[in-house]
Amino acid sequence: MKMKIGIISDTHVHDHDSLDTPDWIKEAFAGAHLIIHAGDVGVPALLGELSQIAPVYAVRGNCDGGAFDTPSHRSINIGCGLLTVAHNATTARRVVETQTRVMVYGHTHIALINQEENLLVINPGSPTLPRGGLPASVAILTIDGEEIHAELKQKP
Repeated sequence: MKMKIGIISDTHVHDHDSLDTPDWIKEAFAGAHLIIHAGDVGVPALLGELSQIAPVYAVRGNCDGGAFDTPSHRSINIGCGLLTVAHNATTARRVVETQTRVMVYGHTHIALINQEENLLVINPGSPTLPRGGLPASVAILTIDGEEIHAELKQKP
């Protein structure tokens, strides 16, 4: 079975009036089986907004206060192994398990996809506050059997 996972981080939404998920993100995540939020959500209601697209698995970022009942890291079975996510790369690398095929982190607001031996490393960047001169972005992970493919989707 083919699985599509939307990956987002560092949304930093603090205004309840701006909770509407932008169309370009809805289009990128259309048909997703689940969404991973790698922390720094802003307001918890954003996770509810995203869950209208697909079930959301989030971790707590350094800017997510006490209103968040989210773990610092988590591993999710993606069929061909695990996806391990934490807000920063140091924590993510520390908690990667031997079955982890994909490591996701945020925090830097700088998008990257990098294959490191048997580990695919993804930072989706930020859809609201990208850094490094990069465009606003999210990532899409596609799993087809043992094959894993990741791509960045940028704000038009």
